[in-house]
Amino acid sequence: MSPLNKLRMPACVLVVMGAIIGCVRAQSTHVQNAPPDDPPGLQALKAAGRDASLSVYSAGLIGKPMRQVGDVVALMLERGGMKNLEIDAPEFTPPDKANLTQMAAAFGDFVRANPPATDYALFADFKGSHAKGFEEVRAVIVNRKGEVAWQDAQTRKDSDFRRIKPKEPMQCCLLVVERLRPVLGLTDPHGDSAHEGKIARHWAERSGLPEKAEQEAMQARRVDFKKAAATASLVIYPVHAGDALSRESAADLAKWINDDKLMNAVASAEGPQLTVKGNMNEQRVLWDMARGFREYVKAHRTDSDYVLYADYLMGKDASGKAVVGGVHFVVCDREGQWVIVDFQNNHHADFKAINPRSREDCDRLVAKRLKGFCR
Repeated sequence: MSPLNKLRMPACVLVVMGAIIGCVRAQSTHVQNAPPDDPPGLQALKAAGRDASLSVYSAGLIGKPMRQVGDVVALMLERGGMKNLEIDAPEFTPPDKANLTQMAAAFGDFVRANPPATDYALFADFKGSHAKGFEEVRAVIVNRKGEVAWQDAQTRKDSDFRRIKPKEPMQCCLLVVERLRPVLGLTDPHGDSAHEGKIARHWAERSGLPEKAEQEAMQARRVDFKKAAATASLVIYPVHAGDALSRESAADLAKWINDDKLMNAVASAEGPQLTVKGNMNEQRVLWDMARGFREYVKAHRTDSDYVLYADYLMGKDASGKAVVGGVHFVVCDREGQWVIVDFQNNHHADFKAINPRSREDCDRLVAKRLKGFCR
């Protein structure tokens, strides 16, 4: 799985936006060196600080503008204390092979020709290749007149780049924000008291999270599930593991669940073949899968008390090594109502404890998580 593949693809999946909060908390410290060659407009930007009004443009990812990546930058800036952010900006693509100075000048020309409603505009560009990974993370802020206020580039020769070691687009976003923290006077975007505003609300809306009433209803169903689990029946459908449906995983899960006397489980030979559209927001991937499974259960009723479907986000990195980006599973009751919608990635304790590298490892993680819901 290449570190630059940020969306679910037929052959590989990389989840880069699991739980934004805390995903790189351990890496979040102040920058170790300041950007060189302060542009003339930098003092005005610093004076505005976190109160500056700023439009965050789609970020460049291997030469292509990606709105969702720009939104991650905006979300981190908001959590750092900025409250006057906008993300509704036209796409900008820098000239091919442009260096930082040329990119900044081109972005200034673009903003001057398409002035934003805000005082400042930010564009981040992540350079690299599928084979070699990220090689340069650069960003520029210009004012409404297109004049450069701040520009910065980080490569593998720089200490902050080496510290964060960006292998995923979100880590590149983190590097940009970390470089901006001393400029704008931002707080830690991963702190528990970080500010959440309209960008966070926008992200939540795009995540596909159900309404509060449905979430509360799920909590009530989980209480009933826990009480009934020991005597309840459970059908386990073939697991979507990477690019294939695995009956073996369904059988293994059923065996472990029965051996632990968690439920009366049986593996099904047939099941849903859900197509979930890729998204940087892992919550969106999770809930789209959950909605697809819910509709399947409603259309294919069983006599079982509960049904389970799991989805393993598996692929290979640039070296061909197996990688697991996330493990999702859903349990519905016989009516098709959600009981459990669970996801794990490398920001969660159970995932870290098992450190899944194979389908069998993912099976063990699902069994471990289900046990927690049953007891």
